[in-house]
Amino acid sequence: MDIGWLESFLALVEHGSFTRAAEAQHMSQPAFSRRIRALEGWFGEPLVDRSTYPVGLTEAGVKVRAGAIETMATLNAVRDEVRGRQRTPRNAVRVAVTHTLATTFFAQWWVRCGEAGPAPCVLLPSNTLEAYDALVHGGCDLLLAYADPALPLNIPVAEAEWMVLADDVLAPYTAVTEGRPAFRLPGTAAAPVPVVTHSQGAFLGHVTERVLSERDERDLHVLPLAQSDLTSALAALVRAGVGVGWLPERLVASELAAGTLQRAGDPSLTARLEIRLYRAPNDKAPGRAAAVWHRAAELAPHGPPEHANGPLPPAPVSGPSAR
Repeated sequence: MDIGWLESFLALVEHGSFTRAAEAQHMSQPAFSRRIRALEGWFGEPLVDRSTYPVGLTEAGVKVRAGAIETMATLNAVRDEVRGRQRTPRNAVRVAVTHTLATTFFAQWWVRCGEAGPAPCVLLPSNTLEAYDALVHGGCDLLLAYADPALPLNIPVAEAEWMVLADDVLAPYTAVTEGRPAFRLPGTAAAPVPVVTHSQGAFLGHVTERVLSERDERDLHVLPLAQSDLTSALAALVRAGVGVGWLPERLVASELAAGTLQRAGDPSLTARLEIRLYRAPNDKAPGRAAAVWHRAAELAPHGPPEHANGPLPPAPVSGPSAR
């Protein structure tokens, strides 16, 4: 077993493409493919379904993914301890959080959830789908993520509890130059509006696609110029005047206040988002995680969550949810 095989396998899970995963690891695709085949040879089972795009995982692959996440986290923690660097705080709460919320929401919320001060934590920034996967397989104690009430993701987290902590809005934004917006939607056939987009595999890409699908294509004329799964990268492109991008309002709040960005379209091109906190049903998390959960429930605008016995509310998980 080579630890690099596991790293490559997790990169493939993240990017859903041999080409993109190889690029992310700065190696040729043939070399990357050899790593995946070597890992499959070591386990004696195919781990990847190469007939789909994005590539899927076989039943064995799903099991290996869970083990690989735990193995890499454990080895990295041991390495840091041996080297005397970045020691993990004792009794830390492991919080999986999507990249955007890690930079725009987490810090102030976490400070408020402490009792005599912020609880020790290990922050696990991730994309949305990986964060849910961490919750399913015990890779975190709590999960902080965006959810689209109109777009359930049907990710099986049996009886998971969740609560709404705050709201946000996904909307198209444009840079403002000399007091005027650089671009305006919906554009025309002769002059389509340049846009920067999330990929369809990204959670906010799913939401954007839903918004656009509800709009008559003949009434919206756009020209994709750049794509990234990293929302902060898209925000930088919007600020630079490259094109219009669909971004969470919290991410660009300071630019909106300063007048350097503004919305580029009407309300029909926006989507309401919820910021939700999740925990797994069998709460084996440390006491500090439970304390944070209960404090968060006290601060939540809708009050403490309750187990739902009736039809599921629209949520990115399936099974009885709590709200």
